[in-house]
Amino acid sequence: MKPPKALLVLEDGTVFEGVPFASTGRAVGETVFYTGVVGYQEVLTNPCYAGTLTVFTYPIIGSYGVNDEDNETPEIHAAGVVLKNYSPYASNFRATGKLEEFLVERGVVGIQGIDTRAVVVHLRDHGEMKGTIVSGDVDADETLKELKKTPSPWEADLVKGLKAPEVPRPSGAKKLELAVLNVGVTRSCLAQLAALGCAVQILPAAASPEDVLKTKAKGLLLAGGPGKPQVLSYVIDTVTALLGRLPILGVGLGHHLLALALGCTVKRMTVGHHGVNYSVRQVSDGTSEITSQHHSFVVDEDSIPDGVEVTHVNVNDRTVEGIRSTGHAAASVQFHPAPDEMGKPNRAFEAFVSGL
Repeated sequence: MKPPKALLVLEDGTVFEGVPFASTGRAVGETVFYTGVVGYQEVLTNPCYAGTLTVFTYPIIGSYGVNDEDNETPEIHAAGVVLKNYSPYASNFRATGKLEEFLVERGVVGIQGIDTRAVVVHLRDHGEMKGTIVSGDVDADETLKELKKTPSPWEADLVKGLKAPEVPRPSGAKKLELAVLNVGVTRSCLAQLAALGCAVQILPAAASPEDVLKTKAKGLLLAGGPGKPQVLSYVIDTVTALLGRLPILGVGLGHHLLALALGCTVKRMTVGHHGVNYSVRQVSDGTSEITSQHHSFVVDEDSIPDGVEVTHVNVNDRTVEGIRSTGHAAASVQFHPAPDEMGKPNRAFEAFVSGL
């Protein structure tokens, strides 16, 4: 009997052969690679990875299992998973299950047993691109033809109907009300706001400016998220209408949406930032921090208009990592602010909250 087969087929015709992992079937997405050593559960449940085939570069995935506490949202968002080797043995006192079972329960298609180093080198040389994972006795040429006819998930609205994580209670006495427009907000983001004493009200991405103002919130957070920002024209319109009416902080996709509302251009990167070790310099004081990033689009520095200034820059590739409006109380960062090693909320959140 022939062993089961699975293929990862990229849009340029490159084919990688492996064996099925998790659910079998077909998955289509933009192929990106995540460079972190740990964090596969958080990545898969992060809305930033919606519409992607997520390639994990660390060679062994699954060794510490999954648990009931580390989901960033209630759902898995990645369209497919690509691994070198899967460890079916979960050795961790916090584990409540195994990764493959976690994926099978949610119908996520995967492939393992391929050289993920070769996949990463190919994507770095040729750019991120659409791909498909298929399992079974399939023909690579026919699979490629079908892939080319299938639109990219990033051309669709990936934030409409997103389920938000449970909102934690503010730590200590409540300090202020904060509205969050859910374009991909995560549990870790909400936890930092709670630690700063914020009582958060989450609104769907399609909320109108009037819906936001009715909350009586002192500020608005745009947090997330997945896909091509230009698709979300209705969110950009909402943000534009709220400029000058209440303070706004954008994170990740929220950074792109605020930039577009302020008149900047956002473009696709050849290779996105997907990992936990990106060094970012704050322009005002020259200090740097190591950041977590999950994006394939970036603000075009040459498009920044008068009234907008760059606040953060990527140390490695010089891309724009943060902006602020000089005429409105509005700022954003490309990276996802993470607490420090002692659990203290990130200074981007601290500065926003303290200024309200």
